[in-house]
Amino acid sequence: MKSADQKLFKEKLDYLKKVPLFKDLSSAQLGQLIAIMKAEHFETGSYVIREGEAGSNLFILLEGEVEISKALVLPQWVKSQQKQEKSLLRLSEKHYPFFGEMAMFDDEPERSASIVAIRPCLMAAITKKDLLKVLGSNPEIGMIIYRNIASQLVQRLRKANRDILKLTTAFTLALEG
Repeated sequence: MKSADQKLFKEKLDYLKKVPLFKDLSSAQLGQLIAIMKAEHFETGSYVIREGEAGSNLFILLEGEVEISKALVLPQWVKSQQKQEKSLLRLSEKHYPFFGEMAMFDDEPERSASIVAIRPCLMAAITKKDLLKVLGSNPEIGMIIYRNIASQLVQRLRKANRDILKLTTAFTLALEG
C-alpha cells in the first residue's frame, strides 16, 4: 500500500470504527486491515460496481454519495441498450456503508447490483486476495469480519423478503381488481 493511503486511512480511523464491517475489531486488528486497503476515487456518474460484471473488491464509502440500482428485467430478455434500472437506495458516508462483500464468498463473483457515484466519492478498497491473506493469518479477525458480513446480508435479505411480499401483494390485488 502507498504510504499516502495508509496515512489517509489512519486519519479516518474513527470513521472506520463506525463501519458495521469492522464492528468489534480492536484498533490493532483494524490496523491490519488498513494495511491492505487502497484508496480509490470515483467521479460523479462513474460506476463503482456494474451489475453482472465480475469483481473481487469490497468497498467502504469514506466520502461522497452513491446510488444502488438493479436491472428491471433479466439481461437475456432485452438488448443491452434497452436495459432499464430501478434505483433501490442512496447512501452517503453518514451511513458508514460497505458493499461488494458477496464477492468475498464466491469463486466466480458476479455483481448483483450497480453502484454509481452521485457525488465524487472516496472509497477504501480491499481485494478478496488480500483479505483472505489477513484472515488466514488471524482467524479471530476472520470470524469477526465474516460474522459482520453475515449480519449485514441477513438484514438485506429480510428487507428483500419484505419487498417481495409487498410486490406480490400488489400484483395479486392488481390481478383481482
